[in-house]
Amino acid sequence: MLRKGGLLDEYLQSLTGRTASTIETYRRELGQLLHWISQRPGNNRRFRADQLTATALETYFAELGAKGHSISHRARVKSAVGGFARWLIEEKALLRRNPARRVTLPPHPLRAPRELAADQSECKSF
Repeated sequence: MLRKGGLLDEYLQSLTGRTASTIETYRRELGQLLHWISQRPGNNRRFRADQLTATALETYFAELGAKGHSISHRARVKSAVGGFARWLIEEKALLRRNPARRVTLPPHPLRAPRELAADQSECKSF
């Protein structure tokens, strides 16, 4: 269970200069990850920073992918996790390494080029 006034709240309060919507996105995405970690065996329904590992992130991202979340969404989550992990290292000394740096996501799939309409394909001089 994530408690009010916990690490996530402290981290979010440290995000000065970020928009309210960015902070709310971080709250939601990081909150879901921390809750997921807290539900893993041996965590007694509490988030423990030492359980924020590359293996845990890889598993979490695989689950997000299986649920249909886009690569872009997973990349945003990874970015939020990276910032949180950096804060856990620098401000709280609860991690030694940033696990998000060791996790790779699949590249964005290349889209087929779209066909231009006739008026778009004509070269117009100014």
